[in-house]
Amino acid sequence: MKKIFFAIVKRLPSNSLRVFFYRFFLGYKIGSNVKIGKCVINAKKVEIGNNVLIRGNNNISCNILKIDNGVSIHSGNKIIGSANFTIGKKSRIINDHFIDLYNNVTIGENTWLAGKNSQIWTHGSIHTKLDKDLTVFIGNNVYVASNVSIAPGVKIGNVNLIGLGSVVTKNYLETNSIIAGNPAKVVKNNIDWRKEW
Repeated sequence: MKKIFFAIVKRLPSNSLRVFFYRFFLGYKIGSNVKIGKCVINAKKVEIGNNVLIRGNNNISCNILKIDNGVSIHSGNKIIGSANFTIGKKSRIINDHFIDLYNNVTIGENTWLAGKNSQIWTHGSIHTKLDKDLTVFIGNNVYVASNVSIAPGVKIGNVNLIGLGSVVTKNYLETNSIIAGNPAKVVKNNIDWRKEW
């Protein structure tokens, strides 16, 4: 039945109708000036702030979805799994990214998942220890370039730049750094990418 509902919502001709259907039929909390394109948003609990843009051709399917004010999610993204997804104020996800929600993923404020084709993974293999923390946390004012892979359990601190094509397999809790390579490492410290890049 839900598949039919989402198929109908996805084909509704206007943003106002889509927002109404999500609010009225599913009880989603959606703020003002929210634009939702022809996409699927399927979660048990949804909180979307004000001035949010979610373009078409996205598939967002999770347990709890929290999108703060001023967030933009462009087209072709897959954010799917049974856990929770949180994204902070004025952050952006551009096109064709994949976020695996076997465990929770949190993205801070003013952070960009830029370009295309980055992947965030949260699940391990059958050999993973049951008590291992596989959640992924990306801090505030982080720029993640195209084609970046982030491994399960990774935490990234504030005001960092993750270079094009990097494979991030461990935590980087420092700030004001450029992190790049395969495997990724800190290549420059004490730099604010927002001012110098």
